[in-house]
Amino acid sequence: MITDKFFVDYDYVSSPENINTAANSLSDRKPMLLALEYIKNIVKKYADKNRYNQVLDLKSFGIALWMIKLINQRNLTSRFIIEQRDVFENEILRLIKNDTESFIDYCHRAKINVFVSNNIIKIPFNFFITYNKKISGFKYRLIYQKMENGLIIVDEGQIAHLLRENFVEKINIIYNSINSDQAAQIFKSYQSEINLIRDEFIKINAKNEMKLGDVDFTKFPPCIIEYLNEIRDNQNLPHLARFTLVSFLHSIGMSNADMINIFRNVPDFNEKMTTYQVEHITGIISGTEYSPPKCVTLRSNHLCYMDDDPLCRKINHPLEYYKKKKFRKS
Repeated sequence: MITDKFFVDYDYVSSPENINTAANSLSDRKPMLLALEYIKNIVKKYADKNRYNQVLDLKSFGIALWMIKLINQRNLTSRFIIEQRDVFENEILRLIKNDTESFIDYCHRAKINVFVSNNIIKIPFNFFITYNKKISGFKYRLIYQKMENGLIIVDEGQIAHLLRENFVEKINIIYNSINSDQAAQIFKSYQSEINLIRDEFIKINAKNEMKLGDVDFTKFPPCIIEYLNEIRDNQNLPHLARFTLVSFLHSIGMSNADMINIFRNVPDFNEKMTTYQVEHITGIISGTEYSPPKCVTLRSNHLCYMDDDPLCRKINHPLEYYKKKKFRKS
């Protein structure tokens, strides 16, 4: 069964009593020290645009989550959750391959109905359509799924991706429920050290702040705003979202240099590759200046974020949205 080496237990990490006991134990200071060291390394790697994907034990993970809440810096919170999301996905894949019983046990404790028989994994229809929306690729489009008795058959990679999105949702809920005053009380013995971490991150974050040049971002459609928010929060974008963003920004006049600088915020940034992609999309290499996809394409790939925007319902293309907003009479 799953041991404390597997870092996810939602009931445990949401309990202030558990976190207080783990953080202030006189007999075992290792979880607290590991959590502090982990957060310091996140900040250091954030400065270098690198990742720091370390598997934490249950206690250290819980302490780190509560400490991140106390530090209260949005980009640091996003980086922590994204990195632990990737760790979680790798751990789930490890369990599926090596310890099916523990994999099923995790799903049961997370209140997720997963059925495994003869190496075939099945999940409820509702679970699939809830968590496939932020995952790009035809493998996650409903039309391509194989169903059996109301259940969707998925492979190891698919279930790991879907559980990853569920993990992010659950951790965000716990993070938002943490009382900052309780967190301050728990970590009062470490307040000066936490303040130093916060101050260091604020300085680094100011240097990394995303610049949009001279374009009027207040006129951007919701999809473009969402992509930029995800980049600002240090998330990797799906390929089609990157293509849409670059072709959109190029079409409204942003320079290639400014676009490349925007992508410096993503965790997997590679300047040589990003420069090549931007120059290909903008026609320097390919000879063709590409236009953003239509809204129907973005919707079919779960990359549309219209919500209740009334203008979105009247247009068929992201550039049409921008032009209508920009030239609308006041």
